[in-house]
Amino acid sequence: MPSKILIQFEGFIDYVESLNRPFVQDAWLNPVAPGKWTWKELICHLWNWDVYSMEKMIPWMKDGAQLPEFVDHDAHNMVAIEKAKLFHDIESLIHEFALTRREMIRKIEEIYDPGIRFTIGKGKKQHAIDSYAKIFVHHDEHHKKQMELMK
Repeated sequence: MPSKILIQFEGFIDYVESLNRPFVQDAWLNPVAPGKWTWKELICHLWNWDVYSMEKMIPWMKDGAQLPEFVDHDAHNMVAIEKAKLFHDIESLIHEFALTRREMIRKIEEIYDPGIRFTIGKGKKQHAIDSYAKIFVHHDEHHKKQMELMK
């Protein structure tokens, strides 16, 4: 049975899919707030973090493992902005986000054990799979608040 935090993580897919409506389609290339990313860039930013987690972190989540240091956030975010240029419509990006998030959750569920503990980079803090996912649930919520202000 998936944990509460993984259910929340998966639930964000519904929110992103709900953005495929006329208002967001019209605002697709507008910043979500003055000086912030566009809707397109923001969704791509979230998707890019999922891709990173799925490729660089989740495969190494084993008890006692030392996962790689997180990528430089600014550089990673700039890559997401560049990747956003590859998506020409809202449907294709939302589809890719949902597909990737579902695949990532499937990969987490394959290895899920609430007793697994690992560190990230040179840190000493022990993380569980749920605490790692919680980082990104909070990340989702942060950006959801930005998007909600513009609806």
